[in-house]
Amino acid sequence: MEFDTLEAVLLAIGFLVPGFVWSSVLSVLVPRRARATEIRFLEFLTLSCFNHGLWFGALWFIFATDFSTEYPRWTALWLFAIIFMTPIGLGFLSGKLQQRNAVNRLLVRLGFRTISSIPTAWDWYFGKGVPCWVVVTLKNGSLVAGFFGTSSFAGDDPNERDLYLEAQFKLAGKGRWKPVANSAGVLIKADQIALLDFRKIGGTKDDRQIK
Repeated sequence: MEFDTLEAVLLAIGFLVPGFVWSSVLSVLVPRRARATEIRFLEFLTLSCFNHGLWFGALWFIFATDFSTEYPRWTALWLFAIIFMTPIGLGFLSGKLQQRNAVNRLLVRLGFRTISSIPTAWDWYFGKGVPCWVVVTLKNGSLVAGFFGTSSFAGDDPNERDLYLEAQFKLAGKGRWKPVANSAGVLIKADQIALLDFRKIGGTKDDRQIK
């Protein structure tokens, strides 16, 4: 079977774009392992087929009847929803399930041993976005203490795991830290980090108290 340029474009849109949209939304929500280009295309195709399977009845009705010729505008609206809107919703749903580790917990209960799709412990911990205190031990032995919150950042580039803490503190004893005067945060380069020590927040955030 031969395809002209328009048919090839329509096939690509129909069988690759939904999977690409789904995968892109999922990647924004959950850190994922790098894959070869061939595997990525297979992933897009698989997700697209799953997406179309959910809409099999509607797709059959649109193309097996005269609906598309009688109602071209409604057909375009339905196809837009199937190709773009549904994969976005499925991406958010699957991302939320993966953030809660729901599927892995279910498989473990059923007796299966699972392998995490999150590439590193760094991605797993910082991907949760949980505010905490951090004591960073540098390779020269010195310590940097700070607060990791909503305005902080942990690099997700595998080659540059730098860390920005939105507020820097000094250890003051008795579980309390004193803020560094005029601090606007601290940036720590990846090649300087030897150890990260995470501490839970005790009381309110304004108490600046750790456990």
